[in-house]
Amino acid sequence: MGSEKIEAFLFYYFDLKNKISEQAGILNYFSSLVFIATAILLMQIASLLPAQNADPPDSTDYKTETIDIDALKSFERFTPVTFENIERDAIEQKFTMQDLPEFLNGAVSINSYSESGSSVGYSYLTLRGFDQRRISILINGIPQNDPEDHQVYWVDVSDITASADNIQIQRGIGTSLYGSSSIGGVINVQTIDYFKRKFMNISGGYGSFNSKRFSAEYSSGLMKNGYAVYGKYTRIKTNGYRDLSWSDHWSFFLSAGKIIGKNSVLKFNIYGSPIKNHLAYLGIDKAYLDGKVTGDIYADRKYNYLTYPDETDNYFQPHYEAVFNQQLSKNIFLSNTFSYIRGQGYFNTFFPVYYGYDFDYFRLNPFYVSDTTTFNPAYYRRNEDGTFFYEKGKGYEIVRSDIVSKLTVNNNSYGWFPKLQISHSKNKGNLVIGGELRFHNSEHFGEVIFGEALPQGTQPNHQYYFYNGGKRTYSVFANELYEFTGKLTAMLGLQYVYHRYNISNDKFKPYDFSLSYNFFTPRAGVNYNFSEKFNAYLNFSIARREPRHKDIYDGENPYSKPNFRYVDAENGIYDDPLVNPETMMDYEAGVSFKSHLADAGLNFYLMDFKDELVSNGQLDNVGQPIVGNAGRSKHIGIEFDFSVRPFENGYFKNFSLTGNLTLSDNYFTDYREVVGADSSGNVIYGNDYSGNQILLSPNAIGNLNLNYTDESFNAFVSLRHVSKQYLDNSENERKNPDARNQSGYADKYIDPYTVIDAGLSYNFANLFNKKYFRKIELRVNADNIFDALYETSGSISFGTPYWIPAATRNLYAEIILGF
Repeated sequence: MGSEKIEAFLFYYFDLKNKISEQAGILNYFSSLVFIATAILLMQIASLLPAQNADPPDSTDYKTETIDIDALKSFERFTPVTFENIERDAIEQKFTMQDLPEFLNGAVSINSYSESGSSVGYSYLTLRGFDQRRISILINGIPQNDPEDHQVYWVDVSDITASADNIQIQRGIGTSLYGSSSIGGVINVQTIDYFKRKFMNISGGYGSFNSKRFSAEYSSGLMKNGYAVYGKYTRIKTNGYRDLSWSDHWSFFLSAGKIIGKNSVLKFNIYGSPIKNHLAYLGIDKAYLDGKVTGDIYADRKYNYLTYPDETDNYFQPHYEAVFNQQLSKNIFLSNTFSYIRGQGYFNTFFPVYYGYDFDYFRLNPFYVSDTTTFNPAYYRRNEDGTFFYEKGKGYEIVRSDIVSKLTVNNNSYGWFPKLQISHSKNKGNLVIGGELRFHNSEHFGEVIFGEALPQGTQPNHQYYFYNGGKRTYSVFANELYEFTGKLTAMLGLQYVYHRYNISNDKFKPYDFSLSYNFFTPRAGVNYNFSEKFNAYLNFSIARREPRHKDIYDGENPYSKPNFRYVDAENGIYDDPLVNPETMMDYEAGVSFKSHLADAGLNFYLMDFKDELVSNGQLDNVGQPIVGNAGRSKHIGIEFDFSVRPFENGYFKNFSLTGNLTLSDNYFTDYREVVGADSSGNVIYGNDYSGNQILLSPNAIGNLNLNYTDESFNAFVSLRHVSKQYLDNSENERKNPDARNQSGYADKYIDPYTVIDAGLSYNFANLFNKKYFRKIELRVNADNIFDALYETSGSISFGTPYWIPAATRNLYAEIILGF
């Protein structure tokens, strides 16, 4: 049976590789095969190495795995950090096909949205109001935030939730010491422990918006020869809730490992998701939101301004990981993790003429025609009075056109993440020493691939920008957790990190520069256990985070210049960046209660910022927020979470009530926008937002869940409330109330909303002999069961607000067969 399962998964794997080749090119296909062949060779070599004990491996001897997940993980009543764990059982009960941000919606202080309005496609989350670019996102302890723009593109790891063994969410700075400093928190996804879990699942589901998911998954558990393997293949397709917001994803995850003796383990992972999505990052205006365009509010709210049929994202970013863990002695563990991420793909972006982009943006020259009827009238140059411009002897001038561009990004990221864990002082102390070495390089270029009216002689794939980006990161850290008594533990962590950006080989502009950042960040905390039920903790941390690459220089925009006060490209002078790193001091205090019938936690935080990197509410030409520094700002909040199991016996013993509530105040104490510098280097200031609320930071997020669980049947009903969110930093023109009285003005905020979801599942295998099936589960989920009309995000463009609508009532049903 085991060999048949493996053969089946090899079939799925090679079928998937054919799809990968079609979508991302033969290079990634070949590199994947080389990686797998190398992994097999290394494991065979490792099996020949002398072992301290030649006995067959036993799961009780398997200790080296713990260094992977425990070295920087937080533990209740021990680590002075506020956090939340989501274990495999909970993941299996509630996961359907949603992206990870949508799955985590409902965790403490998390808010998420999807550009498609549903749960698949480009999805994003915030934690305490901080977007995911300022949250440290890790998979198996490896940083996932893009080195240049800090964003996390969940579509490139589609279906990663299904491969998760545990998800830990640390709020605040947390204990993670890899990657860019966490500001809002840390989210670490630990994938399946295939040494300890043995199963095979096949599932298929269908739901609203023609959503389909098929998945096959196999985990071998620890085999007698010391090997273990895991594989998952998934196909996801959906039309999306909004018009032209479809997604077409393949997803795979392959792992293999071998225990060497009783003291070492070698693991290899390769995973990724070749994807194609129609873009839907633009929201809708007030007329569409209120159903005043066609008179059908349900149709209008689905509208997507990006109507060009091939305005798509086509990308593949496989991840390659190798991990070698050793127990050097009874109290010393060593872990070495190596990673390689190869990104390759492009956007097709339509620039309709009404966007206002002239030929010079695309490095094209105007041309002349003899009449005003050959092309769309909007393509012609006009006089001040609106008449067609005519130049004697040449004719009428064509200065713009509808244009389709292909925006390509290719990148490589290499990483080495060593760490040494030492248990000392009769196991009272746990010291982790580690480092990080990462190299990133990228290639960015844009091409005109179609235009209704292009100058004669325009070459196919006319290139209008090209540059190389790069980043190097080096860091060292130490983190000590010491148990002074059975009740008191203390933590002290120190990290030094060096980042260096560089821009080079710009074909069309003379800019070639590097910019370095050096950060030293400490953290400290104490935990005290008053009794077996009550504990309290305090911690203080400092975080510093560098701006994004694009905050310093937008190489895609032909008009942009490096964002420095003084620029002399000819002499290589780039002085005084206008966008600074952000610095935060984080103060946290909390108490918690735990008993066999109830758990509860209360946490207070104060996050004091200098030069906070905040969005101004606008988006760039690929839907990413435009960012600048706020002088001083504060985020203050209280977080409460609980779980109650009120009945020990009887029918109601299977019921539980869980929930959480975050109340916060997020505001600028001193913020004047910096919009640039003049030719003399004098800073040009814009709006004064001091005292205003920070955009997209709700003051209240609450979740309440009623759950029923027994051996065969699971059900839940969840209620979620999110308060008002402002779409820009003007707090709906708080300092300029007269603006709200102008004709056509629309309020710049998202209304508060409350939405109720429900789901149930039943395992029919419990009715039969489990010799062949461990699970025959039918699962049905209903989101937004009362069909509320609400919005989850938005932006501002030239003073006009735009909203991202959420899906109306929708259903998803799935059948899971487990062997």
